[in-house]
Amino acid sequence: MTSTTRHPEVLWAQREDVVYLTVNLHDVQDGAIDLQPTSMDFKNTTDSVEYAFHIDFFDAINVEESRRSITGRYAFMVLTKAKGEWWPRLTKEKGRLNFVKTDFARWRDEDDSEDEKPAVPEGMDFSQFGMPGMGGMPGMGGMGGMGGMGGMPGMPGMDGMPGGMDFSQMLANAGAAGGAPQFDESSDEEDVEESK
Repeated sequence: MTSTTRHPEVLWAQREDVVYLTVNLHDVQDGAIDLQPTSMDFKNTTDSVEYAFHIDFFDAINVEESRRSITGRYAFMVLTKAKGEWWPRLTKEKGRLNFVKTDFARWRDEDDSEDEKPAVPEGMDFSQFGMPGMGGMPGMGGMGGMGGMGGMPGMPGMDGMPGGMDFSQMLANAGAAGGAPQFDESSDEEDVEESK
């Protein structure tokens, strides 16, 4: 590879009998992928930039039974393992290839059940939980007095400001509770006169 050659992002996941590989690169040509029983070579030019990589697989795959699908945005491959065993990693070498990442959307651990359903089933309607617009949970009613913050009945000292809040009264109450300090407006006037 020349110094101007780049690596595309490669995602991988596995099952006991297959490896899923996704090359995230648009405009991949079918001839760009050279699949061998123990390795894969990829070379493609996209937007005048050359992308390439070589991967030596952890174990052998069955090239004839493996499948690939190339779209305008990526190349997806289902590589059939020669032996139906879990691999500890994708590559023969223990070193990490920086452009290869785990495909968590397809990942399943060895001890996961094959018939295990995804954590969030596809097509699940969350509206039954009252989530759209965060309107509240069923049976809990709304939050009264919150309509545009136009007033909060039952909250003393909150009239005088837009929305019914008296900010100076609120600060005074906070100061009495050990919060914000009390400010004396006359000291501000004295500071202005002293600076003249």
